Amino acid sequence: MKVAPVIGAGAAFAGSVLAGLAVGVWIGHTTGNQLWALGGFAAGIAVGGYSAFRLLMQSL
Repeated sequence: MKVAPVIGAGAAFAGSVLAGLAVGVWIGHTTGNQLWALGGFAAGIAVGGYSAFRLLMQSL
């Protein structure tokens, strides 16, 4: 297995989690309900996991 797809999948996962968390914090700050940060984090994990899985399966 080559290293580049693994690094790309990890970067996609990390980027999605951070983007989801950032959006959740922003919405939470706007609405005054900080639970949005947790929701954004969870959504980032879900989207990032799916994206990383697809990238790894394409590299096989």
